[in-house]
Amino acid sequence: MVILEKTKTQLKLRHRPYSVWITIGSWVLGISLLALLIYLQNPWLFYIWWMPLVPILNILLSLLILLLAGQVVTCHFDKDYNSLTLKRHGWLKTKIIFHSLADILDVQLKSMSWRHDQNASYQIVVVLKSGKNLPLSFWEWSAVKKKLEVVNIIRKFLGLPPQRLTW
Repeated sequence: MVILEKTKTQLKLRHRPYSVWITIGSWVLGISLLALLIYLQNPWLFYIWWMPLVPILNILLSLLILLLAGQVVTCHFDKDYNSLTLKRHGWLKTKIIFHSLADILDVQLKSMSWRHDQNASYQIVVVLKSGKNLPLSFWEWSAVKKKLEVVNIIRKFLGLPPQRLTW
């Protein structure tokens, strides 16, 4: 997550899933080049009815993953309006979620796996008083320390003590 704006009354963060975009782009390009190489080496393979479907299905599957996981997330904490605005902008639609800052119970770094060490995947989560967790980022493969810094910036803005991870 990148800090876009940080003042006494406002904190604005954005997450762009570059790793998902690069992975999907590389995958599509790699499979397409592999199909072209196979066609140039063994053109008779493309007379098999299902072989031309492989690159087409690859592109369709990659587009589906981009639609589901390629969302840009903008998170805006505003003390003036006492609001948290979470905006998820995807390829097809934009989803905006509003919550009061008074509804926020905690901001945590939660493990997405059963392991709780430095190598585990962690996610930044806003915990609401209702018990609901609002993830601020999806599919982010950055270092745990960087995510912990973002969590502590949000916690400091909200007047919460910093979070520490113990392994």
